[in-house]
Amino acid sequence: MRHVLLLLLTAASCAWAQTPPELLRLAQDTYKSLEGYQINGKGSVHLSGSSWQMSFDVVIAAAPSPLGNPQAPAVAGGGAGGHMQFVNVGGGTDEKPTSGDIPFAVARSWNRIAENVVSVRETGSETLPLNGAPTACRVLEVEYKAPADAPKPPPVTYSICSDRHLVLKKVMFFPTGRHATDPPAPWTITFDTAKFNRPAPQWLLDMKELPTVTTRKEWLGRPAPDLKLPDLNGNIVALSSMRGKVVLLDFWSISCGPCIREMPMIEATGEAHKGDLLVWGISFDPPERDKKWLLQHQRSLATLSDTDYVASDLYKVHGIPALVLIGVDGKIKNYWEGEVPESELDAAIQSLSNRQK
Repeated sequence: MRHVLLLLLTAASCAWAQTPPELLRLAQDTYKSLEGYQINGKGSVHLSGSSWQMSFDVVIAAAPSPLGNPQAPAVAGGGAGGHMQFVNVGGGTDEKPTSGDIPFAVARSWNRIAENVVSVRETGSETLPLNGAPTACRVLEVEYKAPADAPKPPPVTYSICSDRHLVLKKVMFFPTGRHATDPPAPWTITFDTAKFNRPAPQWLLDMKELPTVTTRKEWLGRPAPDLKLPDLNGNIVALSSMRGKVVLLDFWSISCGPCIREMPMIEATGEAHKGDLLVWGISFDPPERDKKWLLQHQRSLATLSDTDYVASDLYKVHGIPALVLIGVDGKIKNYWEGEVPESELDAAIQSLSNRQK
């Protein structure tokens, strides 16, 4: 009995002997290496400027590697949403929200939590339930690097259990509105159920089969909603002034990796069809930030500023990058969401150009 107790004490002391950066790295490695798991939890946030608190489901999962091929990458995914609830915690009379936007940064990227770190410090400990059992956690406060042209982000707090190196709680500050300039609010996610060595859930397998590009067919043939937006120098540009030209609208943001990957191709396409095609990026970021970023990265995409989401609401943009191709008659000919293959985009533009001649 004494030997068993000694082993338990030794294991516990080893777990707590890890430095805060080591523990954070172990947690990241756990989400990279574990296969065949599903971890469920809840998230909540008090909506800024509102009496309402939003709660939502969070799930992350990974599928086992295919039998006989352990080197094949496991399918992994997750996200937040599901059953949303709104509770009036402020006693106000403002209208109850019907839905809410959950930022990607809040509920995903668990396998990158030790990247781009400036500092890690331990601020305490707490006990949280996992599969019905109380689990000891160490609380780490992590500061991350910010882009050179962005303000320093508030630190993120993780409660990590030392035995399995799972994050059982995360608190980060992020705007609850649609604008980066909105005041940040604390988003809290707590995981309480974890299952391991299990087949992949069907929803995860379905994600693997999702196309990387979708076509918004319901928009094809419809008149393109007119819009008036400022360019990055403050000059107002109206879509109606472009009638008689083929127009390509590219909805993008600096924070959108696929948008950035696609941008050189968009610029090259505009140059290849110069004279027949007008290309306008529509960005959700502040214009001064866009100007600085485009200059630093030697990008030439002519860009309009949509910080109030006027254009994205008109075109019901679900996700970015989004490309809208408008014919000389002012009607939408193609509408893609996702990274469009260059050959597909070029063929669509060439087809419209041939009809003009």
